[in-house]
Amino acid sequence: MRKKIINWLQSKFHFVIRNDADLKEMFIYKLSNFRFILISFILLLSFFTISFYLSTTALRYWFDPRFVEQLANQQVINLSQTVDSLINESTNKDNYINNIKSILQGKENIDNTLTIQNNKLMDTLSIRNLSIESNSIDSIFRKQFEESNNNYFNENMENNFDEILNVNLFSPVSSGIISSKYDVSKKHYGIDILCNKDEPIKAIADGTVFLSSWTKDSGYIISIYHSNNLVSIYKHNSKLLRNVGDNVSTGDIISIIGNTGELSSGPHLHLELWFNGKSINPSQFVSF
Repeated sequence: MRKKIINWLQSKFHFVIRNDADLKEMFIYKLSNFRFILISFILLLSFFTISFYLSTTALRYWFDPRFVEQLANQQVINLSQTVDSLINESTNKDNYINNIKSILQGKENIDNTLTIQNNKLMDTLSIRNLSIESNSIDSIFRKQFEESNNNYFNENMENNFDEILNVNLFSPVSSGIISSKYDVSKKHYGIDILCNKDEPIKAIADGTVFLSSWTKDSGYIISIYHSNNLVSIYKHNSKLLRNVGDNVSTGDIISIIGNTGELSSGPHLHLELWFNGKSINPSQFVSF
């Protein structure tokens, strides 16, 4: 049996190519069964090697029909993950803004714990078990500050505001005089600026309007949520020019100076800044 196999492998034959016109031999190649099997194996191996190479390199886009489908599926997965991440971030931001809006509008029995996350800042703002009367605007902010053991208003604490210092804050008025300074001891958590009549008030930085309304104490009030959990509040306006949800850029006109609200004693702008739920002195970050 072995001898027969050896004889079969050694059997030779000619591979001949002839001219069809005169049957003249143009090409002759001597071939054995063993050589035929060897050449066939090499050709098949080469074919599979090239196919594998084409399917695992950049050329697979043209040679592998499944690649386009796989690529599309991966892109769909990536987009889905991105959308989920954006939805979660948007939900957190909406909750944060709605909470502050409720505070400024003086709603009762607010008991929320909100976690605000973004790529640059991972901080937690908690507001628990706070209750206010319907007409006491900003009382939750003030109560939270008064009960806090952290003195965010100490002159030596400026190093804690790196996130704010990285944001260019624009003066909300073209010209004006500070008539009442920031004074925590008097529960005055902002500054009052005297300006010309009908002076336009401008956004101090890019952001989104989350409150544009009227309150008994502060009159027409507009508030903007900026990056890094910074909130700016503009009170006693005579007219509001932006609505809730509007995106504003630095220097955009948002309202007109006025004398509205029971706490106002004359035409002026009351400006407040809140950072991570804590009041800060606007004069330290805005040049007037």
